[in-house]
Amino acid sequence: MPHAASSSSAASAAPLAVALVGNPNTGKSTLFTALAGIPTRIGNYPGVTVEEKVGRFRHRDHTIELIDLPGAYSLVPKSPDEEVAVSVLHGQMKGVAKPDVVVVVADATNLVRNLYLASQVIEVGLPTIIALTLTDLADRKGLTIDVEQLATRLGCPVVPVVAPARQGIDQLGDTILAAASAAAPPRPELTPHLAAVDTSYPPPARDAIARYAWIDALADGVITHRPPQPTLSERIDRVLTHRLWGTLIFAATMLAIFSSIFWLAAPLMDLISGGIDAVAGWVEGALPEGAIRSLLVDGVLAGVGGVVVFLPQIAMLFLFVAVLEGCGYLARAAYLMDRLLVGVGLSGKSFIPLLSSFACAIPGIMAARTIENRRDRLLTILVAPLMSCSARLPVYLLLTAAFVPNVAVGFGWLRLPAVVLAAMYAVGVVVAAIVALVLSRTIFRGPPQPFVMELPGWRWPQAGVVLERVREAAVSFLKNAGTLIVAVSIVVWALGSYPKTPPPEGPNVTEAEIRGDALRQSFLGRAGHLIEPLVKPLGWDWRIGCAAIASFPAREVVLGTLGVIYNLGDVDPGEEEGATELIRLLKNARWDGTDRKVFTLPVALSIMVFFALCAQCASTLVIIGKETGSWVWPTVTFVYMTVLAWLGAFATYQIGTMILG
Repeated sequence: MPHAASSSSAASAAPLAVALVGNPNTGKSTLFTALAGIPTRIGNYPGVTVEEKVGRFRHRDHTIELIDLPGAYSLVPKSPDEEVAVSVLHGQMKGVAKPDVVVVVADATNLVRNLYLASQVIEVGLPTIIALTLTDLADRKGLTIDVEQLATRLGCPVVPVVAPARQGIDQLGDTILAAASAAAPPRPELTPHLAAVDTSYPPPARDAIARYAWIDALADGVITHRPPQPTLSERIDRVLTHRLWGTLIFAATMLAIFSSIFWLAAPLMDLISGGIDAVAGWVEGALPEGAIRSLLVDGVLAGVGGVVVFLPQIAMLFLFVAVLEGCGYLARAAYLMDRLLVGVGLSGKSFIPLLSSFACAIPGIMAARTIENRRDRLLTILVAPLMSCSARLPVYLLLTAAFVPNVAVGFGWLRLPAVVLAAMYAVGVVVAAIVALVLSRTIFRGPPQPFVMELPGWRWPQAGVVLERVREAAVSFLKNAGTLIVAVSIVVWALGSYPKTPPPEGPNVTEAEIRGDALRQSFLGRAGHLIEPLVKPLGWDWRIGCAAIASFPAREVVLGTLGVIYNLGDVDPGEEEGATELIRLLKNARWDGTDRKVFTLPVALSIMVFFALCAQCASTLVIIGKETGSWVWPTVTFVYMTVLAWLGAFATYQIGTMILG
């Protein structure tokens, strides 16, 4: 049985390089996990932003290095992903060894289409294996494949596998070892089929027609069909892909997810908050008053603590998304969204990049490289940052928990904070649709590329894959909290603490007044007052403006920044028992020299709308520059998103104040 190898057990010989290649949605990633487990290396191929995923495992005392190539439909590349696959298979990718064996992952339910890529891989001239996935689903659909006959006609081994159940995994490992010393399969004989194709067609079209004619002849007698019995899955799909009912179910599913992450994560959030408060109390008691104690308590712990408390909610959101993706539901959502995307000038192929952007805009923008049409790809890249990524989630969670009344909306289980949270995601989607529509009718004129998609079968999500997605999200979030947020929190603390100025004098001067005056006279306070005229129409004071500026490297930094800034003011520890320390700080914040509260419901909504639309992520802008090959588009993205964010926040605050007072 293949298993992960430790460095001490690695063989002295060079590992066997095996490339895993296949169409998207054929079970390639699941097969990779079944063979090699968690990848030993994830990065980018040299010189490009396409992801490189490598795993290493032991089988029969041999070390095998498994290279998971990007999904491809053809080796005549039309996208950066396919260009990478071609380069690796031909040994032209710098720093990446030419594979000793190629495993083509072919979906048994769509074998003819998958054999198109397989025929091109065979022409490369490397030892090749066909891993036939989803054979259990093919059987339920009434498809029977003569595996031995298929292997004979192709001239290479064919191994049926059911990766989630690990069926055929050992056999595939044995076949890989045997193929390493075997000859490459014979090239497909296309000449007779080419002769039958009308010469008026262009050369690529003639090749495709001839290749499919060869595949049809090869599959004749290999694939047999029997009348499939209507299945429960098909009946479910009729509902879930229905234009009306499917859309309503999708909306209800999203609302249920947003609602549940509030009450499910609450106990863990309270536990984390209590732990951070305990650590802060211990530090205050252990260290004498001074700059070091202030740095640790008011800088590091206040900044990081205000962010880490939302880890349970972020982990649960990714848990739900991973489950929906693993069972096949998100593919149905893509089918539903295709009509809407085409209606605003986007391609249906934009759905997956846009969906990925809800986790992080960076992989979403990189996923757009699978869109062959440059017009559709660039349009998708420009609107992808409007999807509410996980970095915005802590901002939404904090402000909804603090300032949105926790009352029922229609149903007892549906609470107003969950509705507001869902609305923040909807804001990004709606604005993205409007921007895409405007751009497609002006700068990017032309019809969107047709979207062809085959729905995967329903299946139980793999626990290991789901938990790995959650782990990746949690670790990434904690790394940000432990690095970038710490750094920004320290910088903000320093800017808010220096230069030191003489404290105000008088018999009735309070500690809060002393600390407030010191903040106003600091570098941070002076910068904040400079920009206050710009942010005051949004309902913000100068401190919120400072936090927005400081969060440009990454949106989630705003919570740490607010924690640092408002920890310098007065706090009533007894108010709102059970709330996090940062929430108590924000509720106690007052405009300078008055009893007027800084944070109200319209202000909170204004901040959330601003962060839903703004371009507060330097990394995203860098990736846009790399993917488009120009710094014009990152500049355009930053300008248009910042303007939209200001206008949206302005309208939200002004209208909210008129309604709520």
